Amino acid sequence: MVERPKTYEILLLTHGGWGMTLKEKLTMIIGKIHGVSEVALEPSDTTETFLQKVKEKVTKMPADSLILTDIAGGTTSNIALTFSKDYQINILSGLNSMMLMEAIMRQNQPFTTESVAQIREAALLSCQHLQLPDLKN
Repeated sequence: MVERPKTYEILLLTHGGWGMTLKEKLTMIIGKIHGVSEVALEPSDTTETFLQKVKEKVTKMPADSLILTDIAGGTTSNIALTFSKDYQINILSGLNSMMLMEAIMRQNQPFTTESVAQIREAALLSCQHLQLPDLKN
């Protein structure tokens, strides 16, 4: 049996569970994905119930894992931040497909301040205003 190399976990904190949908659709591009899970904030959740769900996951994550949230300043990000003082995790907000793909490609190494900055940069560079060239000239 071939042993898989150690991977660091990625936890998605999103409103309504769209993070797992994103993960599932990315398998079409990058294949099978391991070590990515989600805690979805549902309309029925209170801040306290969501906090408890996230705590159950974060306490089991290895140090230097990564939390990706959907909206900076939103409940998902604020809850993630509450764990950053007691657990050695990195947090990045603004989840998009390139951010998640870049994070997945880096899972075999600890997530550091530097690698998270590189993931952020890749996500920002993926946002492009696409236009056809003006062929009139």
